[in-house]
Parts: sequence; structure tokens; C-alpha cells
Amino acid sequence: MAKEKDAGRSKKLAKRKSIDKKEPSQNLPTKKRRRKSSEQNVSGKSNKDVVAKATDSTVPTKSISDDKWSKSKKKRMRKILAKQKLQGTEENPSVRQQSKEPLPSTTDHQDPTSIDNNNKKSSIQDAFKARLAGSRFRMINEELYTTTSQESYERFSQHPELFEQYHQGFRHQVESWPENPVDVLVRSLTKTYSNNFDPKKSRIVVADFGCGDAQLAKDLLQVKGKNGDACPFQVHSFDLVAPNELVTACDMANVPLSNESVDVCIFCLSLMGTNLADFVREAHRVLKKIGRVHIAEVRSRIEYSHSNKTGTKDKKKQGKSSSSERKDKNSSNDKSNIDSKVEGTLDEFLMVLDKLGFECVKKDRSNTMFVMLELKKNGKKPDRTLDFSAKPCIYKRR
Repeated sequence: MAKEKDAGRSKKLAKRKSIDKKEPSQNLPTKKRRRKSSEQNVSGKSNKDVVAKATDSTVPTKSISDDKWSKSKKKRMRKILAKQKLQGTEENPSVRQQSKEPLPSTTDHQDPTSIDNNNKKSSIQDAFKARLAGSRFRMINEELYTTTSQESYERFSQHPELFEQYHQGFRHQVESWPENPVDVLVRSLTKTYSNNFDPKKSRIVVADFGCGDAQLAKDLLQVKGKNGDACPFQVHSFDLVAPNELVTACDMANVPLSNESVDVCIFCLSLMGTNLADFVREAHRVLKKIGRVHIAEVRSRIEYSHSNKTGTKDKKKQGKSSSSERKDKNSSNDKSNIDSKVEGTLDEFLMVLDKLGFECVKKDRSNTMFVMLELKKNGKKPDRTLDFSAKPCIYKRR
């Protein structure tokens, strides 16, 4: 019996060993089989090794998409990697900004405060330069009004930079005018002479007294005849300094032109100086018998009057004087009031021009700033003893 038991036991052991060799995991209990399968992955590595490898920042993306892994494991590994990246960026926010925004270059970077300071400095400097230019213009302008043309010519010949300084301020003032008188004169001359110009005859000779930078000549020389012929104008431009080839530097009281050689004389804002009568006499000398003189001048220099001031003073004195004295004063004041009303008005200016050999054929006072006059010879010889000066522009000292 004992031998039979031993033989049976040996058979069972041999049978069990053969089963273990074929299916070793199936002979284990279910709990042990689950534990063992959870500790091993498909490639024969444990889950701890896989998690450790997944948490490493150098894990390639191919490991996640490996065909040996199941879908659930791939999904779980993606979540682990995403969580790790999120934790890393939260700990280092500068890394996240660097990944999204490029670093500004040091060469292009400028401090906004320095830019504002530079803008303020430049604006202040421009304002000071404008004030200096304006004050320089007023100083030269006043000097031209209160000296003779010969003195101005000598000074500008010694210091020609004064000419550019003056005309720089003048151009700045022209920008604020409603209309430039030069443009009005160009339109008037073009309308009068270009349409009736005969190219077979000589051209219209224009003498511009006090031309500045010869803007009138530049505009007239671009005018064409009625049929697109050659320019009908020949322009002589005169001023204290010659800034370009169109200008002749001279004293306007003595221009280098022959007698009765000019068809049109122009005085555009150029009646400056204490010897204005000399300018008008010189224009009378060079102008032809059927020629014309065009004058454009500031109205306040010609159309001023002192009659109101004298009248108010006389009324105050009459209030203090007796009745007998009033009668004597009234008779004497009648003549003085007539003279005061004429003095400083446009009528007085036209009376002076009449004595200098001209009569007015056309007046244009439509512009609020300037008065335009057209003159012709009246047959009289200019009075050589007459002196005349328009109201100068005197500026306040600050």
C-alpha cells in the first residue's frame, strides 16, 4: 500500500511539473496572477520603470506611440507628460514667456522717457529759433523803413546775410496772408498783355523795384502767348542784394536802365525808406509815355489818418477856453482840420503822386490788408524838391 501511495504521489508531481512548464502563469492563483501581470508590462518591464522613464523630460514621443502599448496605457502616459510640462512652466514663468514672446533686441530698444525729453528739447529749440528769426526780421524791417535807400544799399552790400535773414522772416509772414500781392500782379499782367502780344513786335519790358528773390520774374517768364508762343515778358529785377541771376543789386533810386525803356514798373511792398519820392521819380524816368506803374502796398501805411486825434484834443481845449477864444480858434482850426483829414490818407498819397508826374487810373481796395493802384503819366514833370515818406512800421521794444 505504501508503495502504491508513493507511486501515485510521484505521478502527480510529474504531471504538475509538466503543466508548469507549459503554462506557468495559469497554475498560479488568480490574485497572484493579477499581481504579477500588473507588475510586468508587455515588454517585460515593471510599471515603476515605465513611469520613471515617462517622467523623464528626455522621453521621445515614439515611446508613447509604441505599438506594444495598449490604448489605455498610451492615454495615461500622455496625461503624465502633459502634467509634468504644466508643472514645469508654473514653477518657471520666465520660461513660458520666452517660449511665447521673443526677447527684444538691445539695439532697437529706447527709453520712452528719453524720447519724450528729446522731443521737448527739439520743440523748445524750434520755438526759440522762430522767435529769434521773427525779432531779427522786425529789426531789419524797421531799419529799412527809417533809413534812406543809399544807406540800406551800403549796409546790405557789406553784410549780405541780412538780406536772407530778412526774407526768411518775410516768407514766414506771407504764409499767414489771405493772398500774396505778387500772385495778383502776375494775373493782372498776364491778362492784360499776354493775350494781345504780337511775337513780331518787341516783348513787354517789366521793371520790378524791390523784387526780393524775383518771384514775380519767375512767374512771368513761365507765361506763354495766346497761341502758345514764346514768353511775352522781359523782366528786370532790382534789389539791395542779388540772391540769384535774375536780380541786379543796386539802389532803387538809381537803377541801370535807360530813359523811357520800360513798359511796366512794379512796386510790390517795396516802398521802404525815407526817400520814397526818389523811387517814384526814377520810375518816371525809365517808364515809356504809355507805360503803367503798379503799386501794391500795406493799407495801414497809406490809409492812416490823424484827424480823429487832433479833433478830440481840440474839443478838450475848447471846453476850458472862453467863448470869444472859441470863435478865433474855430476859424483857425477849420483850415487845420482840412489838412489833418488829408494827411495820412489815400487821397494825400495820390496828391503826392500827382506832383511826381502820375495819375491814378485804377484802385483796388477789396483786400483787407493791401491796396492796389495802377498809375500812368499825367504829362507833368516830377517835382524835384518834394519829399515824401509813408508811415513806417515801428515795433514795440520788449
